[in-house]
Formats: sequence, C-alpha cells, structure tokens
Amino acid sequence: MGLKTIAWAVTGGGAYLRECVDVMEYMKNEFNLKITIFLSRWGYEVARVFGVLPRLKNIAPGGYYEEFLVGDEGMYYVGRVNMRRYLVVVIMPATANTIAKIVYGIADTVATALFAQAEKSSVPVLILPTDTPDKDGYTVTELPCHVDRSICSTMNCSVCEPLIRCPVRAIVVVGKYPRVDLSRCVGCELCMRVCPYGAVKCWEKIKLIPRSVDLENIEKLSRVRNVVIIRNPWEVVEKVKVLLSNSA
Repeated sequence: MGLKTIAWAVTGGGAYLRECVDVMEYMKNEFNLKITIFLSRWGYEVARVFGVLPRLKNIAPGGYYEEFLVGDEGMYYVGRVNMRRYLVVVIMPATANTIAKIVYGIADTVATALFAQAEKSSVPVLILPTDTPDKDGYTVTELPCHVDRSICSTMNCSVCEPLIRCPVRAIVVVGKYPRVDLSRCVGCELCMRVCPYGAVKCWEKIKLIPRSVDLENIEKLSRVRNVVIIRNPWEVVEKVKVLLSNSA
C-alpha cells in the first residue's frame, strides 16, 4: 500500500491562505490522507488573523502523522522526510522570503528545512509562491479585517457594535475611531457582520506588482530537481492524485 501522508508547510503569507485550507480539507477527505501541518512562527500568526487556525487544527488534530506543529517544534519531525515517510512536501502559501531562502540554500525555518531535506532525499516538493503573477502581471492578495475610516468617520455612531461585541477585544479606539488590532484578531468576521454601515471589511482583494527579484527567484526554483511550482491552490489536487496513483 502506498504512502498516504503529506507534510504541509504554511508560511506567513495571506495570499491564497484561506483557499489553501479549502484544498487541504478537500484532499484529506477525498484521498483519506494524513497531513502533518508545519507552520512557521509567522505562518501561525497569519493563520490566526485570517481565521483558519481552528480549521487547520481540525485537519491535523494531533494524531500520528497528523501533528500540528508551530515554529521550531516542527524541526523535531523534519527527519521523517529523510526516511521518505511523506509522499510529498507541500509548501503553500510560500512567501517571497521563503522562496529566496530556498533558492540560496538557507534552511533556518521549518519550511526551508523541510525543503532542504526533501531535495536531499528525492521527495517531490509542490510550492505555491505568494508572488505568483496573474495573466496581467499582478499578484492578488487578501487583506485581513480592517475598519474603513472613510465610512466610519461619517457615521457618528453612539455605540460601536463591533467594538462592544468583539469576542477577543480586538477593536480598539485610536484617534477617535475604531481600529482592528491584528495582534488580537482571530478573523471570526463578527465585526464585519455586526457593523450596520459596512465600515468593517474582511478579505478584500488587492492587486500588487511583484518585484523582479521575486519573479527571478521563482524561475530559479522552478528549475530545481523534483520541484513543481503551483500557480493555483487547486492545481495541487491533481498533482497529489498522480503521486498517489504512482505509489499504489
């Protein structure tokens, strides 16, 4: 019977993050996979802000090969890659910083260490860079919950519903108006739902122009043995399906 275990590293990028979790959930159920989740320190923080931590912990509830590992804690499990206990290493989303470190041989985070050992052990790696450009040359990312002051400042609310109802007290007043404190926010969206004027917005999409150095690093990485650059989170489903078929 073939391997049905995956090592999945999440780095500190919001681009594609919520969709990546959709893909994880789908593959775990569709292919009956065990997924070990490795989060960098900032991967954990961004996952919290984007409201996906509970879902990730459900995917990796702590069983054997279903560990939920944060930061250096994951380093104790990297050796599994050397023993080829994983069908594939997935790094998605992968920040520009992670890509650059991989390209230049730096392995000082759990994601880059997983990559280094996968390359040494001929374990395939699937990577989704956060700076993947669309057909028009832009990268698209999502913003965490925030207060649009251009709306909020015109309402003169006697009571701010998001402020009084936030379960983690992440709405604070700064300069007369509320602001989302991202060091506390858990991405539950309650603030967005209870604001009667739509002044709180979550997951707004914005377009960015990728730096040439980041595009060059992605191109360099695409030429590395056993590495596949993913351009869309759902592409990983077919890639893993083929690997499962080949290992059966």
